[in-house]
Amino acid sequence: MIIKYVPYQPHCFAFGGFDMQMLNTLKSAINNGAQASKLDFWSRDNNFDILHLWGISQQNFHLIDWGKKSNKLIVATVLLPYFDTVKSNLSYYKDFFSSWHRQLIHYYNLVDSFVVLNELQSDVLREYYKVPNHKINIIPNIVDDNFFKKPTINFAKKHNIDAYILCVGNVSRRKNQYNLAKACVSNGLKLVIIGSVLDGEDDYGILLKQVTENTDNILWINELETGSDELVSAFYYCNLFALPSNEETQPISLLEATAMNKPILTLDRAYANQKYYKYAIKAKSGSVQDIIEAINSANITNIQNEFIDECRSEIVGEKYHKLYKNLIDENLI
Repeated sequence: MIIKYVPYQPHCFAFGGFDMQMLNTLKSAINNGAQASKLDFWSRDNNFDILHLWGISQQNFHLIDWGKKSNKLIVATVLLPYFDTVKSNLSYYKDFFSSWHRQLIHYYNLVDSFVVLNELQSDVLREYYKVPNHKINIIPNIVDDNFFKKPTINFAKKHNIDAYILCVGNVSRRKNQYNLAKACVSNGLKLVIIGSVLDGEDDYGILLKQVTENTDNILWINELETGSDELVSAFYYCNLFALPSNEETQPISLLEATAMNKPILTLDRAYANQKYYKYAIKAKSGSVQDIIEAINSANITNIQNEFIDECRSEIVGEKYHKLYKNLIDENLI
């Protein structure tokens, strides 16, 4: 049983949580006995059983065609919209009768097994993309093992900051760090932002920089390695983790904060209605005023979530390994 992984896009052009999850899952699957590796596009070696696609779009339709011609089993881990707003629903129904939607449904039908992150995504896959239930597997994102341990360094002491709110992730309009920063400035609160500006979001990065440079209450660190002692310590010593993002699927940073028993603040959107975030403080919208009101209503106490252990690397790796094995067994002639 040999599995080959294919990313949604070249990592040199964009790299975020989904891409990090692909690499973490690959490592975890290998650690749990799966013979998995990255597909080498320059190699002529066709000796593998499963093609695992991370995301499906026009750019990899041809991979599905070639995979089926070569009798490969195809697994796809997908991130889907929740269609929880009028705008997103209108967008779906606008595309419903288009050739693009028919093409997408065609290729979804060719996939042998899907992985989604939660029950909500499973519902979307069935209702909007007509995927039968027996093809759907629910496996959450991985939280690095270090987030379940006490860090070895003191982030607050190192950076001379205390009682701070933390936000981690690529800086972009979608993540909404600018309004979070303005809300903290308005309330005289300390904020730590960790993340680099996403490609194509340079103007937004400039706006955020203007806010951070005009106050002593905001610390912006460009990037810290995933699972590093300093990043884990930043979570461990924060009072509140905030991600007032306009659109997400299953944000890993919220999982990481949950693993550290930290209170989390997010927007009142579908992605926040997951069992891993069930104690989240939800802002009505991403506006500065609504974020301020949510922060002011936050109960700054440590909260334990009984489901977060499902996101441990070993457990997720076991689920993927079992998925691969079952798929092979079901298709033996």
